[in-house]
Amino acid sequence: MDYISYFVTAFTTIFVIVDPPGNIPFFIALTERFSEKERDRVSKKSTLIACALLIIIALSGDVLLKFFHISIESLKVAGGILLFVIAIDILLGGARKEFYAKRGLKHIDVDSLAVFPIALPLYTGPGAITATIVLSAEASDIPSKILLIVSIVLVYLIVRLTHVYSEVVIRVLGKSGSDIVARVMAVFLAAIGVEYVFSGLESEIAKIVEAVRT
Repeated sequence: MDYISYFVTAFTTIFVIVDPPGNIPFFIALTERFSEKERDRVSKKSTLIACALLIIIALSGDVLLKFFHISIESLKVAGGILLFVIAIDILLGGARKEFYAKRGLKHIDVDSLAVFPIALPLYTGPGAITATIVLSAEASDIPSKILLIVSIVLVYLIVRLTHVYSEVVIRVLGKSGSDIVARVMAVFLAAIGVEYVFSGLESEIAKIVEAVRT
């Protein structure tokens, strides 16, 4: 297995889906009424929960597939379609994230807000979970599993840094700049989704052809 290639693919895929720069405006909007200390508390807790959940998914991906009797090919097709739909939503203005942000504003409690909607589903949503299961299934040995976990940790370290320096990032990029970053990420996300679908279909078609020949 090409470990470098796998690590780059894993990190890039998770980074694009989690989209730390593109989610800065939502984080600010959800936490602007809190003090700096409370905002930092929300950031730490939400990042830790989101990262821990994805690591658990990465370690139990194979078990989940076996438990639900789902092939990796089927998951790739379903996950690819899901990622493509999420990408389209972001390109059209992120109505889904806006909806979660509005619901999140109703949460006065700091701890509740950290869990929903910031940790779930803003930073660890269906797309990230699906992609992590696929990447976990593709990790054929312990070193590749470790690389997957390292990729996840690095992405959420970046998330934490974007929270700490959110005001600086917004000043540099501006709201429009952040939106542009999110839309550029969405294009790559759509491409990853299409790649998943083609990869899954290719494997299934190959199995059918082989079955016909025999």
